[in-house]
Amino acid sequence: MNKHEELAVGRRLIGHIDGRTTDLAADLFRNRVAAYSCPARAKLERERLFRERPIFMGLSTRLPKPGDYLAEDVAGMPVLLVRGGDGAVRAFANICRHRGAPVAQGCGNARAFVCPYHGWTYDEAGRLLGTTDKVGFAGVDLATHGLVRLPAVERHGLLFVRPKPVGPDESPSIDIDADLGALMPDLVALKLDTHPLHSTDRVNPRINWKFAVDTFLEGYHIPHLHRKTIAPYFIGNVGTFDSAGLHGRMCVARTSIDTVRPLPEAERNYRPHVIAIYQLFPNTILIWQVDHIEVWRAFPGRNDASHCEVELAIYKPHDTDKPDAYWEKNRDIAIRTVLEEDFPLGERMQIGFESGATEEVIYGRNEPSLVHFHSSIRCALGVAA
Repeated sequence: MNKHEELAVGRRLIGHIDGRTTDLAADLFRNRVAAYSCPARAKLERERLFRERPIFMGLSTRLPKPGDYLAEDVAGMPVLLVRGGDGAVRAFANICRHRGAPVAQGCGNARAFVCPYHGWTYDEAGRLLGTTDKVGFAGVDLATHGLVRLPAVERHGLLFVRPKPVGPDESPSIDIDADLGALMPDLVALKLDTHPLHSTDRVNPRINWKFAVDTFLEGYHIPHLHRKTIAPYFIGNVGTFDSAGLHGRMCVARTSIDTVRPLPEAERNYRPHVIAIYQLFPNTILIWQVDHIEVWRAFPGRNDASHCEVELAIYKPHDTDKPDAYWEKNRDIAIRTVLEEDFPLGERMQIGFESGATEEVIYGRNEPSLVHFHSSIRCALGVAA
């Protein structure tokens, strides 16, 4: 947030604390449990949300140098993201044009990508440089057998890919400014390109991918589920919410916000006392944690509504003088809180949904970010419930 927006959010939070209120959704929201457990609904989400929309892949600092690459599965699409020698970021289907093997795994730096199956070689722009056994493949046109291009964009320190091949006469770029809309100035103010990657962790909880996102979209549960861990540091069930198309921003106050009260309004600095939680539709939570960036990305299981893959990435400031042990402590707190408290309960809830005993869940008016997220899903899917 810029300074003006920071002051406005701070004033709203102080007002809610004093009035024992919070930002409210217009109405209660009822969601059928099938949204978390129905195979047909899960298939529709993979097709509409994870193939046809831009998917956040990380901060630009995940690929800091020419030749850096990242290979990962995005809801069934093998994606290869590469920073070329010209500094541009490009994305491809990580599928060799010979027999379909992946040409890269994990992350690293490479001048070329060699298929491990038969040695076909591609450059950082996806061009097929050559095949092994040239006699056997004499009829193959190298120029038309490069890696399949996927639309991608790097903007304001953010990386996005649309996991669907570039169509005829379609631009390989994405107008992400238009997609993020009113949220973009907020993200620009965070100077995300100045935060190098510290760590990544991946887990596979037995929950629907939306459960993983839901975890971060309301502070109502903090005094209850997290009473022995993070609850003493936050004011529960108090927050602000601002929508930006399908995306949104929720802000919650740390208990330390009371220290600004003696200061004149113009001299108040709310930033150390406010956590900003950005929901980048459909599957990403980007959290401004005062002195670092925390990113959670949730991906649906390939053929199972009841499983997902969740990645936590910690990005630290480039100019920090704090030792790695400090950032490891922050990583450990985030992992333990979510993996030992949120996700285990979510797994029990998932079992309850699959039991057929109940038909719906209710999101309260005091959970506006949660209501907006699921309203956005219905809108994007074109479904009524």
